[in-house]
Amino acid sequence: MRNHDNPARVLIIDDDRAILRMYSDIMSAEGFITETDSSAIDAIERLQKGEKFDLVITDIMMARMDGWELLRNIRQEMKLGELELPVIIVSAFVSDTLEAKAFSCGANGSYVKGREPLTKLLKMVRIQTGRERSIFDDTTGAD
Repeated sequence: MRNHDNPARVLIIDDDRAILRMYSDIMSAEGFITETDSSAIDAIERLQKGEKFDLVITDIMMARMDGWELLRNIRQEMKLGELELPVIIVSAFVSDTLEAKAFSCGANGSYVKGREPLTKLLKMVRIQTGRERSIFDDTTGAD
């Protein structure tokens, strides 16, 4: 059961406003507090100012600064480890090496938008924030 008294704060970064809205709406319906940024630079400024988040979800392909550079900044410059601030990398491109690269760069997970079911992303978010079952989980056919 989710802890509604202390909902996790999730920062979502993507330069596609439709994706930001969709992820934010889904995460909010799950009981998470969501904040969004359309650039990695704005997200870094928030983190450097001391805003606290329980999870970051970031797209890779963005103008000015990509998600890899954001992840590097979080891990190396801010020295926030995988347990202090989990990061899920999101890509629109299928790659055999995405997951391996994400983990080697310090991400806690990777997700291919438009190719993998949103339930996969939600499961990763719940795992990384210590939450339980989702209202979106399909319980039909479960034994």
